[in-house]
Amino acid sequence: MDEFKSVKSADSQMSFIFTDARKNEIMDILPTRRLHHLRDYFLNYSYEARASVKTVVVDMNAPYTSLIRDVFPKAIVIIDRFHLVQLVMRSLNQTRIKLMNRYNTSRPEDKKVYRKLKSYWKLLLKNKTELSDSDYRYQRLFKGPKSSMGIIDYIMTLDVEFKATYQVAQNLLVAVQHKNISAYQTLVLSENKLISPQMKCSLRTLKKYFPEIRLQKFR
Repeated sequence: MDEFKSVKSADSQMSFIFTDARKNEIMDILPTRRLHHLRDYFLNYSYEARASVKTVVVDMNAPYTSLIRDVFPKAIVIIDRFHLVQLVMRSLNQTRIKLMNRYNTSRPEDKKVYRKLKSYWKLLLKNKTELSDSDYRYQRLFKGPKSSMGIIDYIMTLDVEFKATYQVAQNLLVAVQHKNISAYQTLVLSENKLISPQMKCSLRTLKKYFPEIRLQKFR
């Protein structure tokens, strides 16, 4: 189950789509995502048909999870891991922007840091496994050669909170990538006072949905 930006004639310009993941086929597209319409739609199916649904994959949308439990009595709710990564990376990027704006002053040295944080945002959102500590290339903002890991290492020296937030984000990426539910659980349930409020908020969300994520086992 998911929603997507649709045509203007659709309710709130958002439509609802659901697919058969096993067959990789779209089952239907509905012009609205309003819960009472969705509930009425699915209740048109017989109880036997609805009870035969074993799993439903969704994003972290609380109303959808309650809808699923109402209309698919035997289904297990599974959170799509794409949405886990998206949530964590969004929090990391928000933390970067907050740090970047701190350096948006009239001081020349601050401006240099500001431009680096603004220019290398894509690098900060990459999985560390994609970075190199040996491939040096000329970087205009550093006025010399720098590896991608070298740029990250420099940014880590700017702020304790950002460094801690970046490390948590990277560790979560690794846990999801390697389907390590134990490491994931430790990261989500542990209290880390150094990370940003944005990442703390995301971890609370992940903790709230941990039963659905745990059952998924990162399939």
